[in-house]
Amino acid sequence: KNYLRPNIKRGEMSKEEEDLIIRMHKLLGNRWSLIAGRLPGR
Repeated sequence: KNYLRPNIKRGEMSKEEEDLIIRMHKLLGNRWSLIAGRLPGR
């Protein structure tokens, strides 16, 4: 398939990514754009 952004990761989140999201949400609350900035390629 052709994608506009081929460097984006697809598929399930890893355990490490899930843990990072949980930690960042506790720290930053619902500031999802900041959280997303800490998940390269997602």
